[in-house]
Amino acid sequence: MKAVEPVRVARWGDLSAEVVLPGVRRQCVDAERMTVVRYTYAPGSVFPAHSHSEEQVTMVLSGEIEFDVAGATVQAGVEVLILIPSGVVHGARVLGDLEVETLNALSPRRIQEVTG
Repeated sequence: MKAVEPVRVARWGDLSAEVVLPGVRRQCVDAERMTVVRYTYAPGSVFPAHSHSEEQVTMVLSGEIEFDVAGATVQAGVEVLILIPSGVVHGARVLGDLEVETLNALSPRRIQEVTG
């Protein structure tokens, strides 16, 4: 029987944030088999089209954002979930004048940096 890891507890306010693009900050938490990322987008910011091997579920926590997923445009507001299969090209841009916050779950755990 595999030994159980102790429970880890983290608070977003205690985690460092990094600027990944102009107007886009992120905080990451890695578990054994998944990564959770909190993104904060300033009004007008854009996350360019990219893909990665992880499956992604994005939940919009505040504001409005538009995703381009494999050429399809999806507008998302509070509590909307967007499911993006692995390997699918996607990008996003903030709509309106409010900051946008999203929570992304990636599986399996992210092992490489996202690039365009």
